[in-house]
Amino acid sequence: MKKKVCAFTIADNNNLKYLEMMKNSLRKFHSEEELPLMETTGQLLEDTLKKDSMFYYRASPVIAAQLIKNYECVIKLDCDQVICAPINEAWEGDFDVKLVLNSNPREFKKYPVMLWDIDPIQQYVNCGFVSMKSEKFIDHWHRLCYSPHFNNYQMKEQDLLNIIVHYGDYKAELLDNGEGFWGLSSKGYWTQIELRKDKLVLPKNNEWNKIDKVVRVLHWAGGNTPNKMNFNVQFKPEVAKFLNELTNS
Repeated sequence: MKKKVCAFTIADNNNLKYLEMMKNSLRKFHSEEELPLMETTGQLLEDTLKKDSMFYYRASPVIAAQLIKNYECVIKLDCDQVICAPINEAWEGDFDVKLVLNSNPREFKKYPVMLWDIDPIQQYVNCGFVSMKSEKFIDHWHRLCYSPHFNNYQMKEQDLLNIIVHYGDYKAELLDNGEGFWGLSSKGYWTQIELRKDKLVLPKNNEWNKIDKVVRVLHWAGGNTPNKMNFNVQFKPEVAKFLNELTNS
């Protein structure tokens, strides 16, 4: 019998400090028993890269394909994220895959990413947070990442993910369409986030979110940029304090 759910992440030596911060925040809301986290780091990662130099660019379906044999749901988490609230919604319900947006109106002006006729702001998804229940879906993504199509797309596994989500016959849900923001959907609006009774909230505005949104996951992204994960330079003082507390053990 399969276990209920697990998460997995990947981190090289340059990202281990961000992994520890992510793990600390995750454990503020979910125990190891409730949501175990599988890590591909250190020697395991080095050995894997020796066998497959492109592993970084197709790791999500590769690891998911192994874990789905033992778990009903597997969740890919990039290591440079902060879990800011419970994320049970990511594995609850009947679905093949749940996803998060890659951009928003402000971020798209800075880092435009587009593919075919998929709306780059409202539809194009990021592979830093992907929740999967369908073995068929994972197998499809996995096969494409080892097909000739793989080299035709700049964002590799992420572009292929978008293609099968938008043009495949899968039950896909966008987490950002609910009451919360996940991943990159709030980036660019971080200075506006407020702390309300131990919840981070992005107030409604005329540009992006028409209702107040609880920020459930923050994704820094952007590689090893200056001041990465330095909350004091991107958020209001009380929000930065809250994030620092979440990411410390």
